[in-house]
Amino acid sequence: MRELNVNEVSVVSGAGFFSDLGKSIGTAIGSIVDQGTEAGGLTTDATSAGGTLGFGIGSLLDRDFVTAISNIGSGIVGIVKFGISAINQIKEKNQA
Repeated sequence: MRELNVNEVSVVSGAGFFSDLGKSIGTAIGSIVDQGTEAGGLTTDATSAGGTLGFGIGSLLDRDFVTAISNIGSGIVGIVKFGISAINQIKEKNQA
């Protein structure tokens, strides 16, 4: 019998379970936020940012620290961009 390589061990061990779960939860939360902002007349994308952040948090539990740091950072940047976009849209509506 041969020894499994790193990728094969990851597949067999179910690696990525928590990151996938985190992404699903983050995407669901982002979708709810987008629905709320849409009801207020804004166009936003919290779904992508929430999914990325959730994936990064889940990656911590999967012990994939490089992916975790990268995705948590990207998720936070996405949330900040979401907030800036929402504020700009509100300002534009108030000026009109």
